[in-house]
Amino acid sequence: MPGMQPHHKVLTVLVVAVVTVLAAVLLNLTAGTPDQTLAGGNTTAATQTPFSAAKGVEPTSFYDPPDTLPDEPPGTVLRSEPIKDAPEGVSAWRLLYLSRNNAGDPITISGLYLEPTTPPPTGSRYPLVAFAHGTTGVGRSCGMSQAPFTNETAGNEYWRTLMSPMVGAGYAVVATDYEGMGAPGTYTYLLRKQSYDVLDSLRAALEFRPQMLDSGSLGVLGHSEGGFVALTTADMAPDYAPELAIRGSIAQAPGGVPPFPAAIQSLLGSTGDDGPTPRSGYLTDLTASWNATFPELSKPEYWYTPQGMTDIPAAYDLCQGAQLKALDQTFHTYFNRSVPLSVAKIPAMEQPLLGTTSIPILVQQGAADTSVVPQLSRAMAIQGCALGNSIQLQEFPNDVHRSVQYTARSQYLDWFAERFAGEPVTGDCVGW
Repeated sequence: MPGMQPHHKVLTVLVVAVVTVLAAVLLNLTAGTPDQTLAGGNTTAATQTPFSAAKGVEPTSFYDPPDTLPDEPPGTVLRSEPIKDAPEGVSAWRLLYLSRNNAGDPITISGLYLEPTTPPPTGSRYPLVAFAHGTTGVGRSCGMSQAPFTNETAGNEYWRTLMSPMVGAGYAVVATDYEGMGAPGTYTYLLRKQSYDVLDSLRAALEFRPQMLDSGSLGVLGHSEGGFVALTTADMAPDYAPELAIRGSIAQAPGGVPPFPAAIQSLLGSTGDDGPTPRSGYLTDLTASWNATFPELSKPEYWYTPQGMTDIPAAYDLCQGAQLKALDQTFHTYFNRSVPLSVAKIPAMEQPLLGTTSIPILVQQGAADTSVVPQLSRAMAIQGCALGNSIQLQEFPNDVHRSVQYTARSQYLDWFAERFAGEPVTGDCVGW
């Protein structure tokens, strides 16, 4: 975290590791009842064919950074272009903007900007929500901005399920592609630095459309991988982007890896599948990111079998659906059954909540989710509250990983409306 001294970082990591373990223990000692247990469960969405981002879209020259980056602050917009196939009622643009990588060096990030064509009420401007997307891959063809209105592309599911409702509610939306997805960069997955991508996307949107946006009404929404990023964004915003008036951050089914060795080894346990499994895709993205970002702690040979040493790196640049088609054998055809204990240092450093933020947080979780289990989201909420944060937890008893995107819609739109109206948060960090 910018400005934090090294010995403070070590202490914080140790505290977070202890708090996470204690949170897991507390879950076994309590009923784990969330702030709100909500009826519903979108059974139609839950039983649909799983989303497949099989249509990767190769980036055009728009995504290529300048030979020399200008000496300008993060969030500076380098170029923009309109997206011509936006549906009725929506205006859309691609943006290329400055940010920074995990080492703090300047890079370019691409993203998607959306706003309603209906003008905001007289005398007002659109609130702006930064969207952090879930797992679609880590390659350049897997971002939100390439072809968000084309079926089966990486951006289309999240346009349909989460971005479209926010535009329909009268909000502008900016969706980062993340580093390396669209514009070139290092593979990133479940890393705290993805918050740079999100926070700088807010800066970029405010620079791009200042006459249309209410800079005092900013929010963050993320699902799955993006739920993790929504938490880290709330955590890192006070230090990295203190000028941004973020009124709330919503994390749906936030992914993450608890910071102790048993959790790492459990990733490599049996999946119970006789054939291909989605976990092969998740671990492909995770290991691509960790191997590239922390080569001293994570190496391909730690994770991959002899066949995996060939097949997994070949799948790094494929999008989610294409990864699963390419990795068509059982999980342990590609992945080892254990890794060195030193790998656990990575999730210890990359926990989503390391400190206290003034930004209120809402966690939404499906109780029937088997991709991000509810116990993990509850533990994150307990951990965040123990660190002094304002966190609410809504649980949807009949929902799985994808269906919570639909079922929780009215709740997250109402919650944002309350935050943008300046209403106080009540009932946080109680009842679980």
